[in-house]
Amino acid sequence: MQRERRRDPYPWTWEIPVAVALAALFVIVIGFQLGRSVANLVAGAGWTWPDANAGAFPSPIGTAFWTSLPGVLGGHADAGLPTPTPDGLAGRGLVWVSLAMTEAALLTITIWAGARAYQRWGPGRMRGMATAADAEKILGVTRLRKVAGIVRPDLYGKHASATAAPVQRTAGDLAEQTGPQLGRGLSPWLLNGRRRKGER
Repeated sequence: MQRERRRDPYPWTWEIPVAVALAALFVIVIGFQLGRSVANLVAGAGWTWPDANAGAFPSPIGTAFWTSLPGVLGGHADAGLPTPTPDGLAGRGLVWVSLAMTEAALLTITIWAGARAYQRWGPGRMRGMATAADAEKILGVTRLRKVAGIVRPDLYGKHASATAAPVQRTAGDLAEQTGPQLGRGLSPWLLNGRRRKGER
């Protein structure tokens, strides 16, 4: 049944691959600036970010953010930073190592998040399956405690005696069973009170 539901995938159109490619490209570009900022932080110059006031439209991802990318890739830790630049900026080697490590971490997180999203919302997802929260809501201990008066009215119902303790029995205790019982190896025709045909 599940196999039949999995064979009706959403058709792939050009919008989905383009959106994935643009998101991956944006993560890579952000990784370059983050890597340079981490390198400067490790070198002792503090947290640095491209000049947000440069260009016609000031924003954290503005003109300096994009124009400084070639300089950052060349290992220049001061590319696109607001003037005056702080002292003790990172060297080329530290910038390149930081760029590589930051990009590897960001791409790993992005691939993991994409795989999780594809499993959760993609065409191969499990349909008709309850989540763990849904299963706990319907079948969990919280639900059982809420409906305890319906499930066990003798113990938790409105008319249950608050002082009466539940009867504790041990295995093999037959004190209250006066005659043959069902499941004890005797036929139900031999139960107490059963009359034969001639005695009716």
